[in-house]
Amino acid sequence: MTPEEARVLAVVGHELYLASQGTPLAGRMRVPQTGDLVLEITGFGRGWDPNRIGRLIRVEGRPPSERHIIAPLHNPDEQLGWQHGEFIALPTEQVREWLNGGPPPVRTKYQPLIDYLLQDGRERIEMSFDNIEALMGGDRLPPSARNPRLVKWWDNDFGQVQAQAWMSVGYQVEAVDVPGERVRFRYHGRPGQ
Repeated sequence: MTPEEARVLAVVGHELYLASQGTPLAGRMRVPQTGDLVLEITGFGRGWDPNRIGRLIRVEGRPPSERHIIAPLHNPDEQLGWQHGEFIALPTEQVREWLNGGPPPVRTKYQPLIDYLLQDGRERIEMSFDNIEALMGGDRLPPSARNPRLVKWWDNDFGQVQAQAWMSVGYQVEAVDVPGERVRFRYHGRPGQ
């Protein structure tokens, strides 16, 4: 995502938040959780910084001195720390389902990857293994994911929990470079489409 695309998404997200005051959506947006797409809104009208929108990796400390660690959408390899910032979470498909009265989504270890693929939306998305681990809040991929003799860990097999994650939102692994620790996902459409 380019800085300009991130800016447009941030403006739309901020307007959604303002328009939804007093609703369950606004309540959820005020409680960002690890893995959420977040927007830093402190002084929002005083200029634009593309680092203000990204994936919430983790929160360190406790209020009022907590520190939010964000992977900016325009540079997901980077992790930035924001202290004394105010954040809103931008809704994902799972949040919409929750707001419509359905049961809360079951979050798996790979849920942040699911959310990222949904938000990014490009046909092809290449990521490093470190990128994926950063999205998962620092959780490590299992050793088999990095073992060149066990490349089948990256197979598009619904019998594997990790493959269920990317395949449930219409992506498949198109290529994997285990020694180089990189994977490329390609959008093929959601099951049943």
